[in-house]
Amino acid sequence: MISSTRDFKRRGFTLAEALVTLVIIGVIAALTIPGILVNTEQHEYKSALKKALSVLNQVIELNIALDSYGPLETVSMATPEDENSLFSMFKNRMNVISTSNKYGRGGTDNYAFFTADGMRFEFPKTPTVTGGTFVDGNFECARPGVKVQNELGVDKSTPCLIIVDVNGQRKPNPREDGKSYKVPKASGRSRILDVFPIIITDINAYPYGVVGQRAMFQHD
Repeated sequence: MISSTRDFKRRGFTLAEALVTLVIIGVIAALTIPGILVNTEQHEYKSALKKALSVLNQVIELNIALDSYGPLETVSMATPEDENSLFSMFKNRMNVISTSNKYGRGGTDNYAFFTADGMRFEFPKTPTVTGGTFVDGNFECARPGVKVQNELGVDKSTPCLIIVDVNGQRKPNPREDGKSYKVPKASGRSRILDVFPIIITDINAYPYGVVGQRAMFQHD
């Protein structure tokens, strides 16, 4: 039997039903999309951190292999312009597009360079970070707790510290010069930010703090 026109009309959605459906879809999207975006952002930060550390470790290995000196033999960051400083060692071997000798955000007059992939590498003269203080007045660039001798036979046992902003000038950044970076707390499942303190020793580079190490080594 052929259905009447009235039967077809009964099978369709009313305007009210369509609107209710759209509202439900909108609510679900509002609840889920921000979480998806945050999760995507977190993955981007983790991937960028791994890339930055890979490059830093390659530079250390190359410098030791080709020039017979590594971070342990670099001069104090009190004279960052020196060709033998830690700043110069990394700058000369990375794809740097610009440098700054007075980068005020997150510190006072940090030396910094920007790479072609949009990252910023900062070399603080006073290496302290919010959420924990890293005391390194001598910038020895050695493995912590292990006495390592440099070329002059002097024992070194304190690592150096640099700060990597994996998305450079893109937010989040401190709003004003001289303001401190926010570094995630070690407790709980802290949200990963785009700034990572990195320890530099005589042989390698690795993230400083539980959150950075979790971002580097823990699988999601």
